[in-house]
Amino acid sequence: MKWLDNNPVIEFQAIDVVADPTKILTNDNFICVLPARKVDLTGEVSFHGGKGFISAGPAEALEFLRGATFSNGGRIIFALPSRNLARQSNIILSVYDRPNHFSIVKESLDLVVTEYGITSLKGRTIRERAFALIDIAHPDDRAELVRQAKEAHILYPSQVYFEESGRLYPDHLTHYRIFKDDLNVQFRAIKPSDVDEMRRFFYRLSDESKYLRYFAPIDAMPHEEMQEYVTVDHSHIISIVAIVGEPHDESIIAEARYIRWPDRSFADVAFAVDEKYRRIGIGSYLYQMLLKLAKENGLEGFNATVIADNAAMLKVFQKCAPCPINAVLSGDKYDLSMPFYSDKPDYTPGQPPHPKPGMTHIARDDNNNKT
Repeated sequence: MKWLDNNPVIEFQAIDVVADPTKILTNDNFICVLPARKVDLTGEVSFHGGKGFISAGPAEALEFLRGATFSNGGRIIFALPSRNLARQSNIILSVYDRPNHFSIVKESLDLVVTEYGITSLKGRTIRERAFALIDIAHPDDRAELVRQAKEAHILYPSQVYFEESGRLYPDHLTHYRIFKDDLNVQFRAIKPSDVDEMRRFFYRLSDESKYLRYFAPIDAMPHEEMQEYVTVDHSHIISIVAIVGEPHDESIIAEARYIRWPDRSFADVAFAVDEKYRRIGIGSYLYQMLLKLAKENGLEGFNATVIADNAAMLKVFQKCAPCPINAVLSGDKYDLSMPFYSDKPDYTPGQPPHPKPGMTHIARDDNNNKT
C-alpha cells in the first residue's frame, strides 16, 4: 500500500471508467483474461462468484469482454484447470444444472485454456466445439465426456474414440518452425477434433494429389472414414499435422504418419502436402520427425508405396533416408524399403540393403520376375 500511495505511475479510476467498453476498445490488441469455473461442451462458461470474488462482478466481466471483442486485434481468454480440487472435471456436459454461478453467452467464446492446451471456439459448430474442449480436458475424463456427448446427440453416435489415446498423446511434439518467406508452421500430433479440418485439407487437394496419395481417384471423404483416420492410438500409429494460421483460423497444410504392424520391425509411411506449400521443405521436415520418433520407438525402417510419377515424394525419401533405399517397380508404383541402419538386415523379404548410397531400381515383369 505504501508503494501505491501517491505513486505517479499508478492511476486509479472509478469502475465506470476502467470497465467502460467504449474506452477499452480504443486500445489495440486488448487481451481480456477471465478465470472460469466450468465450461460445458456447447461453449457456455460458468464464472466464479461469491464473497471472495472481488476483482470484478458479472457486469464488469461482461464490459471487459465487450471491449476486447471490438478492440482491434483484441482477444478473450477463458482460463481454468482441467479439474477442481475434488478431481472432478471442469469441462462438463452442461453448466445449467450447476447452482451458484453466472454464465456468459456461448457466442462470445474465443479462446479456452487448460494445462492440457489451448483451443479456439470462434466460428465453430457445437459438435466441433465439443471435441475441441474434450481435447483439453483431463485425459482421464475424455472418454466419459465423449460418451456423454454421444448420449446428448452432440457428437455422432458412431464417433470413435480410444480411451488410451488421451493418456498417450505426445504433447512434446508440439512446436513451431519458420520456413521460406517467414511462414510460421506449427507441428503437433493429430487429434480427434481435427476431423473437420482434415476433411477440408482433403478437399483442397487436387485430383492428381489425391491419386498420388491414395492410389485411386477419390472424390469424397465421408465423416465416418475421416474420423477413423484422425483417431489414432499414438503408439502403433503416429500422425503429425502441419498447421498455419491463428488459433481461430487454423488450416492443416500437411499430414504425415507411420503405421507399425505388430509382427514387423518396419512401419508403413505416407505423406500429403497442400500444393500451395510444397517445395519449401515441409515434407522433408515431417519425414525427419517421423524418422526420429520411429527410431526412439524401436523401429528399424520404413516401407512406402509411391506412384512412379510422384517424383517429389521419391526425392524426399531419397534425400532424407539414412541408408540406401531399395525400390521395386511393380506396374506404375514403387515399393520402397528404407532401413535405418546399414549394419542390420532389411526385414522386407527379397530386398537386401544396397551397399552404397542411392536407390536400387528393380523392375518386375508380369510373372513377378526381376528384370
